[in-house]
Amino acid sequence: MKKSKKKEDIINTAQNLFYQHGFHAIGIKNILEQAGVATMTMYYHFKSKEELIKEILLQREDKYFQLLEARIHKEKGIEHYIYSLIEAHLEWMEKEGYNGCLFLRAKQEYEGVNEEIASLSKEHKTRLIHKIEQDLTLFGSPKPLSVQLAVVLEGITSMVQILELEQVKASAFALAKNIQV
Repeated sequence: MKKSKKKEDIINTAQNLFYQHGFHAIGIKNILEQAGVATMTMYYHFKSKEELIKEILLQREDKYFQLLEARIHKEKGIEHYIYSLIEAHLEWMEKEGYNGCLFLRAKQEYEGVNEEIASLSKEHKTRLIHKIEQDLTLFGSPKPLSVQLAVVLEGITSMVQILELEQVKASAFALAKNIQV
C-alpha cells in the first residue's frame, strides 16, 4: 500500500527533527510548519505524536534490517559474515546514524512516560540479537557470539558520536579479528 505524500512528509520531517533535537523538544506545531502540512492532515494520519513516533521507529527498524539483509554475506563463512555485518552497520551509521541511536533516545525519553514507545527500543535491540543469533546458526556458532557482535555494533553507534568514522571502523575490524568463533 502506497503512503500519501503528506504522510511521508510528516514522517520524514518529524524523524529528522526528533533525531536532531530529541522527542520532547519538538512539538507537533514545529513538525507541521516544517513539513508544510495542516493540523487536520496530521491527525488524519496519526492519532497523536506518540503514534507518529511509533510509526517512525517501526519504519526505521525495517529500513535498518533491510540494509543488513542486503549487505550481509552468509555464504562465505563466519569471518566474512562478521565483517559484512560490521560493514553494513558502519554504512548505516554513515548514512542514517550520524546522531546516535533513535531507539535508545526514545527509550531514554519515554521510559516511565510511555512504555509502549520505550519498549520498542528494547524490542528492536532484542530483534537484532535474535537476527544475528539466527544467522550464526548457519555456522554452528554459540549463542554468546550474537551478544558479543551486538555489543560491537552498539559500540560503533556510540563511538561514531565522538570519534572519526575511520578510527571507529579500524577499531571495530580489529575487534572482529579477536572474536573467538
